[in-house]
Amino acid sequence: MTTIPFARFGPVLAAGFRVSWLTVLLIAAINTGIAGILWIEDTRPFWHPLVSAQCFGFAIAYCVNVASPWEKPWPVARLIAAVAAGALLGMSLVILTKGYTFEYVTTTQQTFALTLAAAFLTGMFVSLFFLIKFREARAATALHKAEAERHLLSKQAVESELKLMQAQIEPHFLFNTLASVQYLVETDPPQAAKMLGHLLAYLRAALPQLRLPGTSLGKEIELAEAYLSIFRMRMGDRLAYSVDVTEALRAHPFPPMLLMTVIENAIEHGLEPRAEGGSVALAARRAGEALVVTITDTGGGLACGTPSRPGHGVGVANLRDRLAAMYGTRGCFRLEDVAPHGARATIEIPFVTG
Repeated sequence: MTTIPFARFGPVLAAGFRVSWLTVLLIAAINTGIAGILWIEDTRPFWHPLVSAQCFGFAIAYCVNVASPWEKPWPVARLIAAVAAGALLGMSLVILTKGYTFEYVTTTQQTFALTLAAAFLTGMFVSLFFLIKFREARAATALHKAEAERHLLSKQAVESELKLMQAQIEPHFLFNTLASVQYLVETDPPQAAKMLGHLLAYLRAALPQLRLPGTSLGKEIELAEAYLSIFRMRMGDRLAYSVDVTEALRAHPFPPMLLMTVIENAIEHGLEPRAEGGSVALAARRAGEALVVTITDTGGGLACGTPSRPGHGVGVANLRDRLAAMYGTRGCFRLEDVAPHGARATIEIPFVTG
């Protein structure tokens, strides 16, 4: 004869008891409330409806927890079956707890049938309520997860665009600089050596950042200073720059190429086209829970720029996308005109302590 081992169903039955104490107290409170309603028309002492409500309530809750209809196909059908089984189990507990005899049950079977039906309907109402709430919570969780995945994909896409932008911009910049070095080798060897030194400093700062997802503000400033030094040699007295950043802030984490995006646009579209050139001032400060970095130039300003002037170009659009992907609403980029001429770009990211 084939026997069904208990070990096969033991874990499933034991799963019905895996609930938190908060859930147990909630079920007991609901059962007590139902008992209070039943007691209004019950002439017996309060413990009679209280015992009945607790037996039915916990039995139905146990069966529903074993069935777990919210995690399986056909949840409503499974819920109906679980509540029906729980009502029958609750009826058995009521008979055993109150010590009703078989004769008493058979003589008042209509009363027991009505009690069983009422327990089933009440259990279905309460269980459906929690099933709907659970599905709403699961849908909200899935929505948040999808939103988080969307932000992650957006961040990865923006970082990929950054790599592509670096691959497109850096060769152009390097070829122009090497051409300037070649010209200076023939006309002014000491200046050629100086420019070559600035180019090496730029490469030392830039190449490691191509392999890292993040860097520090100090490393970004080193890259910017090397870049500005090269352009100052190419533009001569037409370009001046200054950096006002404390050593403490230089150690703060900072996304790569944010400064360079703004500074490149400031030089190429703000200062270099002007006969008189201008200056670039880079500064950083802490403002509450934010790190604020400003790049101010004395170029032609926003109104006099080309379509790729800061605030209008693809590079700055990618910058805004990166800030939104990495920091949400806590990261922002602002651009404004500066009187009498020039522009100020402001990068704001959350300040990291510790």
